[in-house]
Amino acid sequence: MLTALLVSAIPALAQDRSAPELGTYPVIPVPSRNMDQMATMTHGLQPAAFMLGHGSKWMAAYEYGYERMNRNLDGTGRISEGEILQNYFAAPTKMSMQMHMGMLMYAATDDLALMATLPYLVKSMEHLTADGERFNERTSGIGDVGLRAQYVVYAQPDLRHRVVLNAGLSLPTGSIDERMNGMRLEYPMQLGTGTVSLSPGVAYLGQAAQWGWGAEFLPNLRVGDNDNGYRLGNDYRMGLWLIRRLNEVANASARVEARRVENIRGADAELDPADEPTKDPSLQGGKRLDFLVGFDLRPGQSPSSEQQRVFLEVGAPVYQDLDGPQLKTTFLGRLNWQWRFL
Repeated sequence: MLTALLVSAIPALAQDRSAPELGTYPVIPVPSRNMDQMATMTHGLQPAAFMLGHGSKWMAAYEYGYERMNRNLDGTGRISEGEILQNYFAAPTKMSMQMHMGMLMYAATDDLALMATLPYLVKSMEHLTADGERFNERTSGIGDVGLRAQYVVYAQPDLRHRVVLNAGLSLPTGSIDERMNGMRLEYPMQLGTGTVSLSPGVAYLGQAAQWGWGAEFLPNLRVGDNDNGYRLGNDYRMGLWLIRRLNEVANASARVEARRVENIRGADAELDPADEPTKDPSLQGGKRLDFLVGFDLRPGQSPSSEQQRVFLEVGAPVYQDLDGPQLKTTFLGRLNWQWRFL
């Protein structure tokens, strides 16, 4: 019976001229698309933060970010609120930060992208005092405006390997004078830095078949002191990612990011470091390793939807070593929507 099946299949194979020859790779059929749609597929295996390969296109984007922190660490070890209250009047118990960020990007060429970002921040922090009372602080408002450029300095014709330089500038538009009941709030509750920040960086992007991968080093370097007599610590980030195309409109991703934040230099004269750890400039730094998974969708049912992209990423730190007592991060999430036009 097996022999009969093989014999019957021979004519069909002989007529199938698309079958690959021995020693060659199979050709994956691609649906008919215009050149702009093909470019979307070609450059789709890159993180949402990159807008490369869409020359002479504008893109508007909105991103919602959420970070939650609770419980305190001193180094890598847990420290209770009771232990903190032996040395301070108040101890932070939990904090959340929400970010609503508008972005406008312009791809001058396939290799050069320019962007501007405007964040709106909402912060909340709960405390426990030595008297057993609990209170909550809340701030909201515009953060620091960001300007950024990405430029491809090396790219293979098939885009298997690309090297991208980053030049970023952050302007001190966020408030550093937030108060509650007339008293200045601690460093983590302020909305801005009060100083210019520079973000020179470099990234590597790779892709082949259904996979994309890459790495990025992006420091955030503070310049000068602000009007309140201090400067936030430099922030260094190194990220690695892997992306898998699921189908023509959806990708899945995984990312790890190592982060090192230095302590504050100088001090705000209105903040008493003996009051609580969040007011001590020497207890704001630390190291962290985050792991995140993501999913992005590019619907293609209509010409307008094909120009859009929705990206969701969630995760949490897998390692933290904080200059504490300091609240540890327990959840990270962001939702990004992009729309290419013109």
